[in-house]
Amino acid sequence: MRNESRIIEGLMGFILCAGIMGFQPIIAQSTHYHEVERDLRFVPIENAASRAAESRVQSLINNAEQQQRGAAIALPFFDDFSTPSIPLFDGIIEGFEAYQRWELGSARQTETFAIASPTIGAVTLDGLNRFGEPYNFVEVNTSGWCDTLTSLPIALNGYFPKSNVHLMFHYEAGGRGNAPDAGEDLLILEFKSTDDVSGEIFWTEVWSSDSTSTTAFERVFVPVDQFPYLVNDFQFRFRNYGALAGNVDLWHLDYILLDDQINPTDFELVSEVAITEPIPTFLRDFTRMPWNHFAANPTYYMRDSLLMEQRNFGTQADNINWGFSIDYDGSVDVYETAVQNTNVQPETAFNTTLYIGTNPLGESFVFDASVADTAATFAVSVWQSSIGLLHTEKEGVPDNDSIVFHQVFDNDFAYDDGTAEKAYALTAAGGKLAMRYSLEVPDTLLGLAIHFTPYYTDADDETFLLRAWQDSLGVPGAELSENYEFHTPQYFNDGYDLFAFYEYDDPIPVEGNIHIGLVQASEIGLNFGLDKNTNSNVGQLHYSLGLGGSWLNSEIQGSVMIRPVLRANKSEVWSEVSDNIRLDLALLAYPNPVNGNVCQVQVPAASAWQLWSAEGRLLQSGRWMSPGLYDCDLTGVAAGMYVLINDRGQSVQIIRN
Repeated sequence: MRNESRIIEGLMGFILCAGIMGFQPIIAQSTHYHEVERDLRFVPIENAASRAAESRVQSLINNAEQQQRGAAIALPFFDDFSTPSIPLFDGIIEGFEAYQRWELGSARQTETFAIASPTIGAVTLDGLNRFGEPYNFVEVNTSGWCDTLTSLPIALNGYFPKSNVHLMFHYEAGGRGNAPDAGEDLLILEFKSTDDVSGEIFWTEVWSSDSTSTTAFERVFVPVDQFPYLVNDFQFRFRNYGALAGNVDLWHLDYILLDDQINPTDFELVSEVAITEPIPTFLRDFTRMPWNHFAANPTYYMRDSLLMEQRNFGTQADNINWGFSIDYDGSVDVYETAVQNTNVQPETAFNTTLYIGTNPLGESFVFDASVADTAATFAVSVWQSSIGLLHTEKEGVPDNDSIVFHQVFDNDFAYDDGTAEKAYALTAAGGKLAMRYSLEVPDTLLGLAIHFTPYYTDADDETFLLRAWQDSLGVPGAELSENYEFHTPQYFNDGYDLFAFYEYDDPIPVEGNIHIGLVQASEIGLNFGLDKNTNSNVGQLHYSLGLGGSWLNSEIQGSVMIRPVLRANKSEVWSEVSDNIRLDLALLAYPNPVNGNVCQVQVPAASAWQLWSAEGRLLQSGRWMSPGLYDCDLTGVAAGMYVLINDRGQSVQIIRN
């Protein structure tokens, strides 16, 4: 009875909200309210399932750490972090075991946080544990030891102090993320030694930094010339000291080499030409888009060319050949070409133009619009000829001379590359946020995929309403439909950069230029993910501060991670949309409104359900035994508005015509 009362109370609140004509908090525009950019923090979402999962993962971690104590690695020890080499979570790097160089830990490999890294890929140390949660979120300003990056055992027996064994590495503070505080936060390097008598293990600090450049990497040489370290199981580790409350006080490491016969005063790499930044897309404006929109005008949406950012570590000039290849559906080779030859000067950072849609050599590429009807995924490989002293020609995996990504065409548009380096927020009650998208063909807007990034406090009690606007000379104009269902931010503790799906009250017919977004209830920032590697905010993102506020152009560089999800000719958009969009967390009905006797319901999890009339009368009830797609039979149900609700507190409004 108590559960039923709660459901009825919630239903009455829902119906009351549905009767309000619009959502217009009365607050004047003020200079005290504004759009803000924030460094990332993550909130742990504690529940029994996550604690059980953590316990299970910790057991796997312990087993993996025991198995790692095999044969020591022989010199040279090298990692440029272009290949997965750090185990996380379960201690397994499936497919990359031969390239593992580190013990299981909390430092993570990244490609978009560092600026101008020596080669593509780096490792980042911050205030998050291996589960993506803060080390201490109770006391926000508490500092302490955070991440650790520990090498596997390395065989140094047989070497002597005169062998000139050195550890070389490159490091940067901050990058595109939050920088450590000079004089307060630390990055340290420690060497391991073992007492011959007691067997006790000691970690000795041999290098540290508390202040450095936030936009450039520095090279460091540390000698390994003491006998306690010249043993068969030598290990070294990096640790950072800083805020324990999230993705702050970042340090980045790259291009780590431990070898003998290294003289720091005249150390030279004969040649090492590497890519330094990733490529997220071959498209002109988007990183992903609906297939039916692309197929209607493929040439227009292709990027003509792009700049490949590279660096030559070496001291001699080289010539490199550039090209790219495309596979459809992971198996069919559809394109491969040698694009051009480039002369590379020694010890320089440089850019190479990679021609795609327009090629001076007479070749051009367009994704084939005939290979599929509703969705397509192409595996894209961009490569250069192999040049490098430490290049190992890795079998079947990318190296620092190549980039691999997937060009996805589904039923959502995206400006962002899927990674949030910072957070974006409006600090005004009634603040509106709108992102402009241009549609190639008429379509139906179903909902929004949004990545919310927790910042300091959990904002999952804050509410917002979805909105969509016509275009009026480049800014939002008239609203396209009325939406009364309140939503709240969703956060996840089982991965980074996941999106939640929010459905409009009713599907909205759209065409041409549209603006999609929301209006928030309070002045508390909702903290959307902000991708700092693309920049679509300028010209596309607009915001308004409270009732009567005019639309303003965003002045914050980056791309706010809000994506429109359209029908895009697909019949089962709920299950087929992007892997990183968590549609499985929503209770959805389709088609809606319902013209016949049956609609389909996308069920997120096993749960009890009830169907209520607008008058608060229980019409049907039952139980879904598992997640999936179920029929909702409305035979004999009169035309009108109904609410389907489950015992997880989720509901969906169903309109019967």
